[in-house]
Amino acid sequence: NKIIKMELNNVTRLSALNGASLNGEEVSGLQVAMLQRKLEENLTGKLYFWGKIFGSKQDYLIVFLLDTSGEFPTRKYYFCTTSDFLLRQMPNNSAEYDEKAKVITSLFVGDPSFFAFNGEEAEPTNEDPDAPPIEIFREINRLSFTVKKIDNEAAIIPRGALVIDAVKRAKLADNYEGLSFATSLEKRAYFHFRKPESLQGLAVMKRPGIVRSGDFLDGIERCDIPQEMWSIAHDATGTMVNVRNLYWEGYHFYAVLNSSEFGSAYFGTGVPTQ
Repeated sequence: NKIIKMELNNVTRLSALNGASLNGEEVSGLQVAMLQRKLEENLTGKLYFWGKIFGSKQDYLIVFLLDTSGEFPTRKYYFCTTSDFLLRQMPNNSAEYDEKAKVITSLFVGDPSFFAFNGEEAEPTNEDPDAPPIEIFREINRLSFTVKKIDNEAAIIPRGALVIDAVKRAKLADNYEGLSFATSLEKRAYFHFRKPESLQGLAVMKRPGIVRSGDFLDGIERCDIPQEMWSIAHDATGTMVNVRNLYWEGYHFYAVLNSSEFGSAYFGTGVPTQ
């Protein structure tokens, strides 16, 4: 049973490593919400748990759909709060909204419609009562930016788990058998789970034949500065490895040794370590 990212029933794998988890109400609420979203949108792929971002009033729960039909797997994100469990698709921000989100360092509130980041007292209104609400930058736009940034900078995949197939698409390797005890402690065993940003990696993706993950993906050993942003350790039993990102404190990746099972999730404030 190959696991890419995190299924709800595997969140307990991480709670054993870092104490982060979902309570019973959150698990059952998400299970119903994910099924409802799949039925309403007629989604054929699988929804995976992404993580939880803490807010001062309530928290956000995030899941995503992994689309593997293109050249490289892409993610479609959905969110809900811990008070309603109604999954909604995250918006795609404009460049202007991403710039606004980039400079906010306060904690999240937990209200998608929140807008008063600079102490604004009243929401702008339209004089026409029948007109749609005026579009302004809100916390949901900040949430969208933050989730995608964490994924781009912290989401990882183990060596050998992703390959380029004969039709030049990145896909899970059918013969992936996991990491060994010794290899799992080395940074060179882990790669960013994103389309390669290096020109060399992009070129290798188009090379004839099967291409291994170590040949085209951006390795955390080669491209992340400082190197100390990653911490790798085995669990107490020596059967599982835990990789933490110390810049995005709260991102945890796990892999069961000598097994195809691995996953990751983020439990944190959505604010990087300064």
